[in-house]
Amino acid sequence: MNILTITALPAGGATYAAQRLHSALVEYGHACTFACCDPVQPGHVALNYQRPDATPFMSPLFRYWSTLSTPETREQGACELFSDTSTLLASPALPDHIVEAADVVHLHWASGILYSPALFRLLRNKKLVWTLHDMNPFTGGCHYHVSCERYEHECGNCPLLAHPAPNDVSLQAHRFKRLLYRELDITMVSPSAWLADKARRSPLFTGKKVAVIPNTHDTTLFAPRDRASLRSQYGVEKDTFIVLTGVESLDNPRKNIGCMVEAMEQFAQRRPHISFELVLFGAGGANLLASFPTRHVGSLDAESLVDWYNMADVFVHPSRLDNLSNTLCEAQCCGTPVISFDAGGSTEAFQDGETGFISGNQPQHLAEALDRLLSSDMESLRQKARMFAMNRFNGKNIAQRYTDIYEDDIINQEHHGMHGPTDERLAFNAMDGFLKVAPFDKPAP
Repeated sequence: MNILTITALPAGGATYAAQRLHSALVEYGHACTFACCDPVQPGHVALNYQRPDATPFMSPLFRYWSTLSTPETREQGACELFSDTSTLLASPALPDHIVEAADVVHLHWASGILYSPALFRLLRNKKLVWTLHDMNPFTGGCHYHVSCERYEHECGNCPLLAHPAPNDVSLQAHRFKRLLYRELDITMVSPSAWLADKARRSPLFTGKKVAVIPNTHDTTLFAPRDRASLRSQYGVEKDTFIVLTGVESLDNPRKNIGCMVEAMEQFAQRRPHISFELVLFGAGGANLLASFPTRHVGSLDAESLVDWYNMADVFVHPSRLDNLSNTLCEAQCCGTPVISFDAGGSTEAFQDGETGFISGNQPQHLAEALDRLLSSDMESLRQKARMFAMNRFNGKNIAQRYTDIYEDDIINQEHHGMHGPTDERLAFNAMDGFLKVAPFDKPAP
């Protein structure tokens, strides 16, 4: 089959998951094209035209979106972003014939691009599969929230917004999405049962199929390596207990890295005679202070990340809310046991007591889980982690499961012929988005 993958961003967890699935589908035998916004990798197709000043296409949208909420509302909701339906993609660079030739268009992280009038015109005549990487496709704008369930009805009075109101942008976006989705033949796929359950509760997806398929991972790249040799190479003592944690941004409040530091302080008191070190990867983290040995290795490429997974005795994921974290999966591919809070879909990424441990959501619980792991058969945990990952995240198996969905009801003709009023709404939305974003689309002084 001819599969066109479309995602908004050139990097980030959702994009990496999309790229790995794209590779698995190619290996499975499909003809595949991957399209995203700039900068694109060699062999991929650009969704947008190159900007005259060469700045990233999505940057002004993100600057505008950041003004809709506040640091306080984001911290309270464990959410780093609220995005409305604005788009700058009125005229995509993606040639029409690429979309028209596709048997299936596979969407991933689609904020800022799905509401393009020209792109939507092409998508309404295609079979769509949409892999959900967060809650935004079925909410009025939030990408995660720890407690709000307004999306199950119609949103409005959004607790994330700087200026919530009954008819605020969350209500307007929720209604707009409902209008648009009626015209699309979409099957939703969630990497976690947790997010799938959230999606099924949304009136936006009434009548839509929601399946659960985990992300695939490169088990050849993310694989066991010689731990002793790596520790010698990186200057890590062979008997030091290495606790690894990290995310794209250590300052993201949803990822909760500060809790990790508190937990390690308590672990140090529980195990005063253990030599250990906390290793953090990712951007930011300048304000993280600790009284015990730490090492911040910054943002890592894939090869270096595999090295650190292998050197670690455990990978810890203290996120307050997540779908199915790539890092939990990657660590186990390398044979490294994991610990995670019971939050969102994180616990679906491993087997409690077999390849890692579920922790309560407080620092003392995390310290207890580390203590429990240290008392376990580490070699058995490592072997089981690798075996579990090889079976669960196998690219061939996951490509087959997606193929079954691609081949199910290739197109539902009832979605044709509803275009007029929706086209007008899309055009107005695009123009309104340009006006909102324009003040944020200026070169830095």
